[in-house]
Amino acid sequence: MHKANGLAAALQADKTKKSFWQKVNNKNRSPSLRTLVGGANGGSDIVKMWKNYFKEILNSESSANESAESVDHSIDCKENYLGLEMAMCSFVSLASFPQKLPLNKAPGPNCISAEHLLYADESLHFFLSELFNMCIIHGYIPNSCLNTTIVPICKNKNGNMCDTSNYRPVAVVTVVSKLLEHFILSNISLFLGTTANQLGFKAGHSTDQCTFLLKQTASYFVTHGSSMHAVFLDASKAFD
Repeated sequence: MHKANGLAAALQADKTKKSFWQKVNNKNRSPSLRTLVGGANGGSDIVKMWKNYFKEILNSESSANESAESVDHSIDCKENYLGLEMAMCSFVSLASFPQKLPLNKAPGPNCISAEHLLYADESLHFFLSELFNMCIIHGYIPNSCLNTTIVPICKNKNGNMCDTSNYRPVAVVTVVSKLLEHFILSNISLFLGTTANQLGFKAGHSTDQCTFLLKQTASYFVTHGSSMHAVFLDASKAFD
């Protein structure tokens, strides 16, 4: 009933009916999982295939050379506290950061979502602030915060869905590590600078501005009777 009411409201509100048909098409789409990917057949074999595939291409460096003894020594070392007069992360300053986390997102390996932090008791802010201070003081982050879940995302749905090269890995991290990143970024953002030529991955900017600059440049040269030559770089493999 709720779905029908939503479609009826979209049909009544949208004069062009574009939004209505988009909703209809989205309802009719039924996502299907491939039973054969990269030569592996069946769910369990595909999971093992992806595990070995991503392990090979990501080339993560092993942290086995850092023993537990060295970590304990770093924590016990009194020199780490020299010059530290106050905590870097306070209970009050941390309270606003959970609101910056996107909601309705897949949780990380620990199955803790942003909603858990947002609606948790205020006492959690105290324990998280203590954890973040210890991480920053000792320069060490627990492995439980560094664990990620790698999810294969299809690049081209019209391409070969059985080809591993048609997928890119997306790392789903823990919300605690996201919260720590927000805190660190809030403290160092004033010291980070970018060039005026960077338009992507930058607050207040968009890659649409690149298209606008290209059109304006082409229009300028064509209007003044000159030819313009452009070279395009295919960066489709940049994130593989």
